[in-house]
Amino acid sequence: MPSRDLIVEENGLRLYVDLFAGQKTGLYLDQRENRQYLEGWCQDLQILNCFAYTGAFSLYAVRGGASKVISADIAPQAVEETRRNLALNGFDPDAHPAIVADCFELLGDYASRGEQFDLVILDPPSLARSKKSQRSALRAYARLNQSAIECLRPGGLLATASCTSQVSPEAFRETLGDAAGRANKRLSVLHEAGHAMDHPVPAHFAEGRYLKFILGKVQDIG
Repeated sequence: MPSRDLIVEENGLRLYVDLFAGQKTGLYLDQRENRQYLEGWCQDLQILNCFAYTGAFSLYAVRGGASKVISADIAPQAVEETRRNLALNGFDPDAHPAIVADCFELLGDYASRGEQFDLVILDPPSLARSKKSQRSALRAYARLNQSAIECLRPGGLLATASCTSQVSPEAFRETLGDAAGRANKRLSVLHEAGHAMDHPVPAHFAEGRYLKFILGKVQDIG
């Protein structure tokens, strides 16, 4: 029987995982290559990590030299695990706070107050369980990403993901473009990826490529 405080290593970082109650065994391994990629962009940045779960993206950002990372998740237990994972890797949890918050509301509040960051990370859970929910999921992605864009400093970076299989890569990109336009900004795609290579996609099942990950640069129009 594995320990409930099982520690695994991912690209040199150590993380607690819960094989009994954690989502996807407590660590979303399909994002590990995207986390490692994003690390190289984080030097000296102030970062907001939304839907942080147990803080894996935050760990990479801190190791990448971020000056401050705020991790937000609606689940109190996940927030506590983020703090534990920071401490486990020798990072100061007080210097990189983890907060309990509804990320939709948090981004809206930050945007209305003019709070800005150099990088916002969005890795929400799936927003549609069936094809019937596709339209509502796209509206939610548009709202979420518009608020995130409004929280970015000029030239800031948006790292945004969708694990909703009913939303295609093309639809996701189009939604991001619409969100940027409503924020009166331009979003340039710098990098686009999917899940790790140990999540192969059957050629006859396009929906198997459920994960979309985009890093974009946000600029003023004109």
